[in-house]
This record gives sequence, C-alpha cells and structure tokens, in this order.
Amino acid sequence: MHLLSNETVLVRSNDDKIILTNLRLHMTSRKYGRNYQVTIFLEDICSIHNVYRSNTYYLMLAILSFFWGAASSTNRENIASIYGGFILGGIFLSLWLSTRGHQVTFYSKGGSTLSFFVDQMGDEQIEDFIHRVEEARLQRLKQL
Repeated sequence: MHLLSNETVLVRSNDDKIILTNLRLHMTSRKYGRNYQVTIFLEDICSIHNVYRSNTYYLMLAILSFFWGAASSTNRENIASIYGGFILGGIFLSLWLSTRGHQVTFYSKGGSTLSFFVDQMGDEQIEDFIHRVEEARLQRLKQL
C-alpha cells in the first residue's frame, strides 16, 4: 500500500492485511489465488459489524454423516459404509471448526464493504481495533 502525501499509519492488524491510517482503512488479501485490495475512506464508513460466524452447512453434513455411519453399523456386512460415514463426519466437523471465527465488516456509504475474518485476536483486541477505527473516523470528520 502506498501512503498518500499527508497520511500516517495508525494501526496494522491481522498480519498487516488490515492497515488503518489517519485517512482510510485498507485491506489486502488473496482470493482464489489472486490479490485484491479494498480501501474505504474513514469519512465514508457508515457502520461496523462484529459478528461470530461459522459455516453451519458443514455442521449439518457432519451430523448427517455421523448418523449415516451409526445407522449403517446395524448391518455388519457393509463395513465401508460405516467407516465412510464416520470419516466423512470427521472431515465435515473439522471443516466446520476451521470456519468458525469473528468477522468484522465495515460498510461504506454507497460503496463496497470491507470484510475480514479476525485471526488470532481476542475479543478485547478486536474491540480495541474497532475503537481505534472509530476514533480515527471521528478525528477525520473533525478535519473536514
């Protein structure tokens, strides 16, 4: 990220993927093997969402797979079906556990959203980051 002439970095977060400056919030990430960037100027932020998300489809598939393996256990002749159900259930359960986490989304007025999953940060650190964004936004609005 190249800084503007009157811009200073306030906070770097999420392994330098999210950068808060005195003028804007910038995210750099990779999706489907390609880099992409989203930038929102602080004065354009209209709301901030901090939610805990998980992919419940994986959990449902895990439950169905475990149920299939348990139901197949009544017929001892079909061992592959028993093992397959439990193995698939374990895979889907691990996928569900890997998709759980806090998602922070910044919405801009009439523009795109800046959304990311927070890695390796506690609740207090997430709240502190959001507070810093709000403080920087307030300072930016005072400048305008």
